[in-house]
Amino acid sequence: MLCNICPHNCNVDRIINFGVCQAPADFKIAHIQLHNWEEPSISGTKGSGTIFFSHCNLKCEYCQNYEISQLGQGKIINTNEFYKLCLKLQKQGAHNLNFVTPTAYSHLLIKLLPEIKRQLGLPIIWNSNAYEKTEILKSLQGLVDVYLPDLKYADNDLALKYSQAPNYFPIALAAIKEMVSQVPEIEIDEQGLIKKGVIIRHMVLPGHIDDSKKVLKAIKDNFGTKVWVSLLAQYYPAFKAKDNAEINRKLNQEEYDEIKGNYNELGFDGYVQDLSSATEEYTPKWSF
Repeated sequence: MLCNICPHNCNVDRIINFGVCQAPADFKIAHIQLHNWEEPSISGTKGSGTIFFSHCNLKCEYCQNYEISQLGQGKIINTNEFYKLCLKLQKQGAHNLNFVTPTAYSHLLIKLLPEIKRQLGLPIIWNSNAYEKTEILKSLQGLVDVYLPDLKYADNDLALKYSQAPNYFPIALAAIKEMVSQVPEIEIDEQGLIKKGVIIRHMVLPGHIDDSKKVLKAIKDNFGTKVWVSLLAQYYPAFKAKDNAEINRKLNQEEYDEIKGNYNELGFDGYVQDLSSATEEYTPKWSF
């Protein structure tokens, strides 16, 4: 099969060659854990059953997961082994199954998810960068309960500059529209855990508050209160950002107050991270 799963349309046979994301034909997994540092409605009291996939179709200069997303740390496994990982997380008490950066493996997950949902009965969370094709997402109809996409940029030039993602904003916006069409209402159970819906994440970059305001406005204009918004202040200079003077720092208090004020003015439901979250302590130690 030639891979054209994502907007890069690499048209490569991943058995013998790699595309932009560098992902192989089979699952490649970097880490699994009960994750207690997701949004409260996802982590709950026992943790989110999180599976971190290796490789990514974005090349973010500041990626805090760069060892797995760009350097490719991880282990190739087959579908039976993947199912066993999901079962292991269920037995550990996970509230849900949380697939982090799953886009490159969409073709495998589309086939496997019906059985996983049938046997395990846990909500499925699709935790992605939203640089995805709507036709692929349509194949996930009924298989994904909660979409957790990033909306990284409103400015396509910034997306190209920092993430090598051509035409990012319209592609990501169309993808999120498809997600919202599949699960248009937020459903929270009696324990405060999300069962269905879309939570859009946006991580604020230092020096780019204006773009963050445009992102928030676009979310409000397109989705109103159908979605929750998680405003992330966890940015710290990782990977290549350490050598980039434009983004080689954390958010300052003035930037944080400004974007938090804008978020509140727009009246979103969701979450706003504290500035104290901008630390490597919350980045997992990759092992599998």
